[in-house]
Amino acid sequence: PVYALSTMLLSLLHIGLAARCRTRPPTMQASGLEAERNKATARRGVMERSFLQPGTALVALEQKRAANPIGFGAKAAAAQVKKKKKTRTKGSRARPLSALATELKASGVVRIDGALSPALVEELREFVDAERVQATADVKAGRCDQKARFADLVLLDKRCDLLLPLHGPPIAALQELLGEGSVLGPLLQEVVGEAGVLQELACLTSEPGSAQQPLHPDTPWTPIPSAYTAFIALQDVDVEMGPTLYLPGTQTKEAHTSFFGGDLSLGNAGVSGVRRPPIPEEFLRSREVKLGLLKAGDLALYNQQTLHCGSANESRDKVRRQFYISMKNPLAQSKLCASLRPAFRNKLTLGAMKDELAALNGRRTRVDEGGGRGLFGKLDEVDALEVRDTEGAVQIRFGDEGSQLGSEYEII
Repeated sequence: PVYALSTMLLSLLHIGLAARCRTRPPTMQASGLEAERNKATARRGVMERSFLQPGTALVALEQKRAANPIGFGAKAAAAQVKKKKKTRTKGSRARPLSALATELKASGVVRIDGALSPALVEELREFVDAERVQATADVKAGRCDQKARFADLVLLDKRCDLLLPLHGPPIAALQELLGEGSVLGPLLQEVVGEAGVLQELACLTSEPGSAQQPLHPDTPWTPIPSAYTAFIALQDVDVEMGPTLYLPGTQTKEAHTSFFGGDLSLGNAGVSGVRRPPIPEEFLRSREVKLGLLKAGDLALYNQQTLHCGSANESRDKVRRQFYISMKNPLAQSKLCASLRPAFRNKLTLGAMKDELAALNGRRTRVDEGGGRGLFGKLDEVDALEVRDTEGAVQIRFGDEGSQLGSEYEII
């Protein structure tokens, strides 16, 4: 009876399974129908999990860095964006992929240990918690729109997707993740190229009692992967905290065809919210399962076409926080969700971010020759215009500093 009810609700209501895309604003109270839909979604997640293998921990590979890496996504992107016709001399060969890029291409997910330093992990965790309190207060008081501070989620109860600013610890995190000497930076350059665009900068929080999500890809299958996401643990993650679950090798056309019952159009769930039963039981039983049992500062980078989901947080008092960034391939043709503050959308390429991080040289702020605050600082200023006091005047916040703008910036 439970399965029949779940199947009926899923069929009628077209449950959206994308982890970071949803149509109902999180601030709205769920109606009775919405509540039943959420229950059906959770039941589907539990049923899917029952067909899967228990799973083992995702393990890290060593990365052999190469200067100016060009990989399976980046080479095509660079050629398209720069609009230069490339020629190859007789007998020349494409640059080989690094070990990590090769594994990412094959399995759709890789692990990198120690991507963030312990001290920064602690600082970033405290920053995220404080930023969540401030953003919640701003939205509740009408000082800021919900969509400018929070992204939408499937099974929102006891989960939060907080959009982060471009100041303070997030800048330091980008420095360690993408700057000189990093492992993730060169790997992203291999798969999306320097023209890759920042798509997400946020933190996912899963509190005790958060439900098992259904499996899903974030983006539908396309010949060139649309985007890659790096989930960075802000605390050690154990099994009872509900680690992210990955099905390696499911980023392929064949895997999506099997998962969606032969109808690849259903893979657009990440955009349209459409996904229908039946559950592909035999397919799920056959797949290897990897769990994101990360230590604080470790990360998992995955192709967004890879099937994955958030597990249930069954702990008594452990909160799981995942700082994350996503980079979009400039050749991507799919419409992608963006867990990113509106002021930053389509404004930052991987190359521009690396240049700005080099200019910062380990600092979190800088003043350029024209007296400006640099690329990150300028975008953060635009983002600050989203915040206003209850009288309608814009309230600027940069870290711990605050100031009122003049009347020319008042919102009518």
